[in-house]
Amino acid sequence: MNGEEMDMKGWKIVWLMSGIILFTFYGSCPAQEKYPSRPIEMVVPFAPGGSADVAVRAYADDLSKALKGSILIVNRAGGTGIQGVTYVVKGKKDGYTLLGTTGTPLIIMPNISREVTYDPVKDLIPIGRLGSAPSVFAVRSDSPFKTLKELIEYARQNPGKLKNGAGGVGTESNFNLAILCSKEKINITSVPFQSGGEAVPALLGGHVDMSSNTLASLGAQVKAGKLRGLAIGTKKRHPDFPDVPTVAEVGHPEANFAVWFAVYAPAGTPKQVVDVLVPAVEKVFHSPEVIQRCAKLGIEHDYMGPADTRKLIETQLQIVEKVAKEAGMQKK
Repeated sequence: MNGEEMDMKGWKIVWLMSGIILFTFYGSCPAQEKYPSRPIEMVVPFAPGGSADVAVRAYADDLSKALKGSILIVNRAGGTGIQGVTYVVKGKKDGYTLLGTTGTPLIIMPNISREVTYDPVKDLIPIGRLGSAPSVFAVRSDSPFKTLKELIEYARQNPGKLKNGAGGVGTESNFNLAILCSKEKINITSVPFQSGGEAVPALLGGHVDMSSNTLASLGAQVKAGKLRGLAIGTKKRHPDFPDVPTVAEVGHPEANFAVWFAVYAPAGTPKQVVDVLVPAVEKVFHSPEVIQRCAKLGIEHDYMGPADTRKLIETQLQIVEKVAKEAGMQKK
């Protein structure tokens, strides 16, 4: 056998071995898993019945259909949203654990609580924002207070006697109350609940005197005539509640922090998963059916994509930090 034949034989062996190696490698690697291939856990960091829970349930079925999968809503309340967010941030980054929340644990709690161990900007990937629910100051319909001014005057004469029911010390609604109390130099006792929704029965049952809450939580009872809205945190009067003045009308334009709702994935989630989630969420959040459904719940449609949602978090973190200092709200 001459040298040329030896060379050819050697090359054939190399080609054969290369083919075996490639076949072994690719044959042993499963095809890339289609996302989603199993149920997605949507973590709501508040108790059932609150505005965050109500918002997620308003679009969960539609999102399931858009993703051709299933969404399992899991309420992980505690620490005014901190526990639920921490669970998502520390969980698997595979797209099967998402976060559906208000801005409370992302923009307020980092400024007033030492329990926050996550960075809302670095540890989460915004998928999209649905919209927001304005805040409302409300009392029972049989309350002696017909206006916010009357309530403030009573609180001034009776420090700490009035009890306010809301979804935790760091919620946007309770934050609005803190701003009001700081400006008017009054003391209203806060009674925190796991969610704004849980504060409503307490108000109706006479266990608290008022509620600084969201329209999503209080709107139905105001419409039913069981509660009286004293002021609403919108730029102009809400078309469904024309008799409720805006906070600006009653002299408190700064007490207008709205509660907004968005979906997030933990940082580190694969890009190919995020690329599936973002258009699906955008499609659902622009759905006329979802918009109409949310409107009935007091949630105003105002979609934001990932970049704008991230910018919103960054901006409001700075605003809340400033307001918290002015209101004397120190980290605890």
